[in-house]
Amino acid sequence: MKNKMAYAIVKLWWHLGVSMLTHIQEIIEAVSNSYGDEFFTKVTLALNKVIAADYTFIARLDSHAHSCRTEVLVAKGKIVDNFEYSLENTPCANVAADSVCFYPKDICKYYPKDQLLFDMKIQAYLGTPLLDSKQQVIGIIVALFETEHKKEKETSALFQLFSGRIAAELERLDYEQSLEDKIAARTLELSETVKQLQLTQQQLVESEKMSALGNLVAGVAHEVNTPLGIAITTHSILADEFNKLQDKLATKSLSMKDMERFRKTSESAIAMQGENLNRAKKLISSFKKTAADQHQLEIETLDIGQYYQQVISTLRSILKPQKVSLTIECQEQIVLATYPGIHAQILTNLISNSVKHGFASKHNAEVDNARQENKITIEIKQLTTGEVDVIYSDNGRGLSKKAQQHIFEPFFTTARAQGGIGLGMSIVFNLINQKINGSIEVKKTKSGACFHYKFKANTSN
Repeated sequence: MKNKMAYAIVKLWWHLGVSMLTHIQEIIEAVSNSYGDEFFTKVTLALNKVIAADYTFIARLDSHAHSCRTEVLVAKGKIVDNFEYSLENTPCANVAADSVCFYPKDICKYYPKDQLLFDMKIQAYLGTPLLDSKQQVIGIIVALFETEHKKEKETSALFQLFSGRIAAELERLDYEQSLEDKIAARTLELSETVKQLQLTQQQLVESEKMSALGNLVAGVAHEVNTPLGIAITTHSILADEFNKLQDKLATKSLSMKDMERFRKTSESAIAMQGENLNRAKKLISSFKKTAADQHQLEIETLDIGQYYQQVISTLRSILKPQKVSLTIECQEQIVLATYPGIHAQILTNLISNSVKHGFASKHNAEVDNARQENKITIEIKQLTTGEVDVIYSDNGRGLSKKAQQHIFEPFFTTARAQGGIGLGMSIVFNLINQKINGSIEVKKTKSGACFHYKFKANTSN
């Protein structure tokens, strides 16, 4: 940017002489080390003084509204309030269409419908477009004179010389504001996601039958942590790029190439941030729905196979530590009225039981190697209209004879030393028998554990 300005100054020296160069140096000194509103104010005042205009202003273009709003307006050498005006029937419309316009006198004759020119008693007009790094018009710089103005070359050259710096500052402010808005929006979304997770945790704790979901909360938090971590990392990238941009501005070394690199990096980082925040949001929404079902316990008409799949998607974090694969086999669409929350609690307890007891690390490595992959299979069949049969099985270490006899009794556990209290399968038994008109039994198998339960449609509370 410095080299371009130096070249322009030399060119002006050659064409316009020492007098104009002195004016250029005055303007450069006036705007040195200034940015944003301060820069716009200083450069407009300096230009207004040098060209002896009655009015000088920088305006930002709103192409959708076909209007302009002044960023800074100098009238008779003083800063006055900004205003917005329509481009229709004005010389500014031509400037906004990427044309340098100069009318040394009788401007009102050429634009008889521009009432503002008449009211201000304007004779001469000069306007130059402000182009961004993509060569799109984003604003204009205009000088108005109440008397005839003959110094077209000098004034036009000055406007074109400083238009690039003015446009770059407008674009920088746009990028900065856009970046701040997007980061603020992502931060708000992240905050809302965290609040939703905290609220869901509170809901789980409030229900005495949610004890088996304690580990699930931590697991879901871990699952959500990955996309949130990526979102936070991209936020750091954006912040770093923004700091680099500020350093370039401070050292007056900012180029259009730097602006384009900043734009591309910001675009990529913001896209990645949005994608991962959406991923976290979906995880939270799915988890919240399952938790809410368990808390509210209201009868709904469900596609059983589809709902079981939904519940399983929220329990993946429980399965991961033991690398358990889970398969649901449902022969056909089974739709009936039942309590969604009851089924969610049943599945949560059964799966937690398999992971904690069936797939827990054993001292017998040979048995582990023989068993190889940890698997859970859920088979769902419709027996008659309004009655469903479910077989839940795993290929874990299985149940001892004693465990098979007492598995559904309250406080029976084989993991007392590890903190187990023995309520999980008791809860499952009561939920199936008391809430969904069913029954459950332990099935004998050569390996692993198998539970067979049936349930019927609920017709009323």
